[in-house]
Amino acid sequence: FEVPEEFPPEVLAEAERVAAAPVDLPTEDLTEVPFLTIDPPGSMDLDQAMHLERDGDGYRVRYAIAHLPSFVPPGGAIDAEARRRGQTVYAPDTRTPLHPPVFSEARASLLPGQVTPAYVWDLRLDA
Repeated sequence: FEVPEEFPPEVLAEAERVAAAPVDLPTEDLTEVPFLTIDPPGSMDLDQAMHLERDGDGYRVRYAIAHLPSFVPPGGAIDAEARRRGQTVYAPDTRTPLHPPVFSEARASLLPGQVTPAYVWDLRLDA
């Protein structure tokens, strides 16, 4: 299926740069919200998280997704490689990531105990 195994050197270099100094960071601080992820133990590429709480007779749901614009400059090497790859490919014995692990499994991942930029939707549901 011609799934790429390695990232080109220019993509890895750009990933190291942006992981060290993300740009276009969101301004709202939600670090006090106890988000959780629903991923297998040991997963490091956590790109989605949620928080659910009672809100009167209903519920408040917050859904977060990693803020990739902080790490993927439009038109850059990472952007071009991600468009070429299209998605993370999961196989029985391996996973070929969409983005370089230096940020997809570290700095841009919604890992516990780490402050990571994210988009957050705040939904209020009735009973």
